[in-house]
Amino acid sequence: MFKKVLAVTLAGVLMAGMTACGGGNKTEPVTTKAAAAEPESKDHSPEASGESHEPVTISMWWPGSGEGYEQLAKGMADLVHDTYDWITVDYLVIPWGDYDSKMNVAFAGGTAPDIFGVGMNPLPNYVQTGNLLELENVLPEDWDGWTDIPQNVLDCATYDGHFYGVMMCDVRPMIYRKDLFEKAGLTDVPKNKEELWDYAKKLTERGEDGKVTLAGFQIQTTGYADQTLFFVSLMHGQKQLWDDNYNLLLLEPTMIDAMEYTKRFITEGLCDYSDAAVGTSDFASGKAAISLSTSCNELGNIRGTLGLDKIGVAAPPTDKGSNFLGGTIVSVNNKSSHMEATMLAYEVMTGTKGCELAGLCAGFCPPRESALKAYVAQNPEIYGVVAEILPSAKTYGPLNPYFSDFRNIALLPWMEKIYYGKIDVREGLENAIRDYDEARKQRDADN
Repeated sequence: MFKKVLAVTLAGVLMAGMTACGGGNKTEPVTTKAAAAEPESKDHSPEASGESHEPVTISMWWPGSGEGYEQLAKGMADLVHDTYDWITVDYLVIPWGDYDSKMNVAFAGGTAPDIFGVGMNPLPNYVQTGNLLELENVLPEDWDGWTDIPQNVLDCATYDGHFYGVMMCDVRPMIYRKDLFEKAGLTDVPKNKEELWDYAKKLTERGEDGKVTLAGFQIQTTGYADQTLFFVSLMHGQKQLWDDNYNLLLLEPTMIDAMEYTKRFITEGLCDYSDAAVGTSDFASGKAAISLSTSCNELGNIRGTLGLDKIGVAAPPTDKGSNFLGGTIVSVNNKSSHMEATMLAYEVMTGTKGCELAGLCAGFCPPRESALKAYVAQNPEIYGVVAEILPSAKTYGPLNPYFSDFRNIALLPWMEKIYYGKIDVREGLENAIRDYDEARKQRDADN
């Protein structure tokens, strides 16, 4: 099956993009031992197989923070040991802010874990270190993941013709406050960019000083501003932020229209730039009525603050209801000293029950169709919508080795100037492309 995936990839139909979902999920406690109680499908113990194995300990690192991620890592370690009693998994959960630097030090020192999570956008840079195992050469041709995982999810972990892991998915639905909709007399969800604008005007609230106290539509004006821009670009008919050669498409008419549309939320007073609701925690705390930026694994925080009874989830008002797809890719160190045990553990962690754990503990949308039933059962009205969006979700374009330059050097500084009215949209985007191209040349020269 992967040969078909590889052929498509080499033909240039590779997809991918954006940041890993990270951050401190706090989900309702689940018993990871209970979730892991049943073996994957058969008894792999030495007694059952007639084989004898020396005990082996392998290591796993997972990026993130909070109880949900700790439960996920422990649950996967338990699941592996329950399936292969001679394999023990030592796990470590590391906050996103420290994760990449610690991984780089570990790679350089030869102490990197056997299995580890990788953010989707940094994946090309991890590949360039030469430490990631090309899994299409190791996983069997009849591995059930080739057919159980949607093609767009497989593509997100495929770079330069090689497959590097199963991605635990971050899907971005449209999330809205049902109680605030009812208060504003709104009985349906917006179906297009015009309706979204009208809804935002009706839902926005201001204090006596005129500042926004409730944003009708949460836009991200700092940090991950590219996320809102991508969602809005999809509403305007723009499918990618760069082409297959990593050249930015910011001057396409649809992109300029998307940027003008986003800017209007600030210039017309629907979102105060300095006090904007810019993070998923702001939506969770009630400072926005609609968000397209809240990751599906942030629903655990919303459950603990607003309560899921106040939340509605719908497909975004875009073509086929598509929106951003990202996540954490479970990858393998190609220098593992226990490769047999590592691959056995990997197949368990990324199998149906491992993917169920990702959805039940940390709130990821499971990549496997066989794991969606347990995920949706948590709350069908909410998680069912997320599961339906998964096969049509998109990324910014092909996995881009210059992504950090795109976000931090090119886009964010010029978007800020555009939002503040210091430069018009076209000129700002022209300057962003110029700075991006210069950063690419410098990065290529350094490498």
